Amino acid sequence: MNAPQNREEALAAQPFDPTDERTLGLIRAHLELTDPVPVDLTERVKFAMTVANLEAEIAHLMNDSALSGATRTTEYDRATTVTFESAGLSIMVTLEPIGNDLTRVRGWVTAPGADVELRERSRTQEATSDDEGRFVFERVEHGTVHLVIRRTDEPGARPVITPGIEI
Repeated sequence: MNAPQNREEALAAQPFDPTDERTLGLIRAHLELTDPVPVDLTERVKFAMTVANLEAEIAHLMNDSALSGATRTTEYDRATTVTFESAGLSIMVTLEPIGNDLTRVRGWVTAPGADVELRERSRTQEATSDDEGRFVFERVEHGTVHLVIRRTDEPGARPVITPGIEI
């Protein structure tokens, strides 16, 4: 190993000490106040990694024309029905609060017999859509969830994954 060439290199070669710890602590506290980590960053990273691993097609949230002219306020109503669409699939879900921080998720997909997976923070639930494309998840915890739909009527079709839904 070569000897340090200048003052900065000499300082960098020194062991970590209490002054370094205090300085880094002050920087961390400043950044937490001025530029905090987004609350949903972990969920967004997990979503991106899931999509990359699945090589999935992403369903896009459909725009509700009734909401497009709304003005911004501090109060809002939670959406109870959300619709997603991808190139070959439409998905609609209805959220029904059932108390105790639980929600029933009823859905419909344009692929009867599709395997539907609901990914929560700490668990995964699975269902199969019936002959009319309906499916239900009876007890979903509050938080961000994603749906992954795998078509059984088209062998080799890529799965479709929705963006996160905050329940």
